[in-house]
Amino acid sequence: IKDTPLAFEPGTRLRWSWKVDKLPSKRGEDRLETHDYLSIAVEFGNGQDITYLWSSELPVEKSFRCPIPTWAARETHVVARSGEQGLGEWRDEERDVFADYAATIGGPAPARIVRVWLIAVSLFQGDEGECQYSDIAFVTGDGIVPVT
Repeated sequence: IKDTPLAFEPGTRLRWSWKVDKLPSKRGEDRLETHDYLSIAVEFGNGQDITYLWSSELPVEKSFRCPIPTWAARETHVVARSGEQGLGEWRDEERDVFADYAATIGGPAPARIVRVWLIAVSLFQGDEGECQYSDIAFVTGDGIVPVT
């Protein structure tokens, strides 16, 4: 978890690189019994967060609320990549977090981003996942804000 206080404005983008060597699920992660995943999350000042995950089979751009009952009211997942193609290779990503917030959570946008965190879950099916992240940064109208 890395605190990253930052104004949340239109055009705010999250940029990162990741190398996923192994996914912890072989099934769609949108059900409680298969909700094992690897992701990067952005948490907002209103307690909501968006996590960007590499899915084993769900389509890219699919979004869903967390199937864990205690997280369902606050966490939204967005599929950034899907399938086995590209596993074991470094991949660069960039997401318009403001647009993703409007499309998946909706309502008034919070004023601030408060933190970024990495998530690895494998407790439901008991398999392992392997992932590395680097070069995490926000891109705003004022420039690039590294998350270090």
